Amino acid sequence: MRFGIFICIFIFIVACNAQLSRNTNTFTSSKSIAMGGAGFLLPSSISLKINPAMNHLDRQFITSIVKYPASISSQSIGFNFPLEKFHFSPSLKYISYGIFQEYDEDANFLGNYHSYETWVGSSFSKKIINFPIFIGANLNWHRSFFNGFKINSLSVDIGTKIFFKNINNAIGLSFHQIGIGLKNKKPMQLIPEIVISGSKKLRYLPAVIYIDLLINNFINENEMFLGSLFEINKKLNLMLGTSSRKFDQNTSEKLSKSILGATGFGVLYMINNINVQYGIYLYGNGAQIQALDIGMKF
Repeated sequence: MRFGIFICIFIFIVACNAQLSRNTNTFTSSKSIAMGGAGFLLPSSISLKINPAMNHLDRQFITSIVKYPASISSQSIGFNFPLEKFHFSPSLKYISYGIFQEYDEDANFLGNYHSYETWVGSSFSKKIINFPIFIGANLNWHRSFFNGFKINSLSVDIGTKIFFKNINNAIGLSFHQIGIGLKNKKPMQLIPEIVISGSKKLRYLPAVIYIDLLINNFINENEMFLGSLFEINKKLNLMLGTSSRKFDQNTSEKLSKSILGATGFGVLYMINNINVQYGIYLYGNGAQIQALDIGMKF
């Protein structure tokens, strides 16, 4: 018990003092896109926007492709294995920013270079016996290359979820991207973030509401995400979400862009052992992100 308290205090101190890159800004699954960035308490084995205590899905394989503006694309693959005492979820996520031409100061062509990011991760989660509590951790190796900048980092996310009456009425707390990194072989710090989450199944509607507060003490920025999953029937779910980023992305060009900015929509269709999920995210300037996930139980 004392050791557990010490670990919690240590993680909180680290999370308040570290710096650099942010994994929680990246979309790697249609679930996060359709929810507008919300849904940290919605299970996924390929999303970076998740409380690691939430990987308690059935045994399955899932793959995803995400299309960003400017020909940027992301591909992900993940598995979920419910073992005897815990759930294990390995995953691989990759984002390509494209191929670029490099020139020197005299405009001489030096060749092409490819900018990308890769995450290799494994999640572990389990339910505490005799208590309505899930705990989990996700270990990530992150590698990126941007025109001469090479970054390697090793980080861990940890989280817990407490549910009330049923699994959809819950609160969660998670700490993300706690670790160390190298930038061109020189030590660098990461930017850990704290996420406080909640979910509530509505009494008179077939829907679950998700709310997430992302706290970043290093850049003194807090963000709020709100989303909902509507169960139309046993095969069809609809998703909708938005966030406080709507105000930052407001270009004041058109009323429709202002209203729909930083908003996600999506649909999930389940038939037999196959799940197909599509999501779209709208920026305030009219740009879009689209994603398609295909999952299969085995």
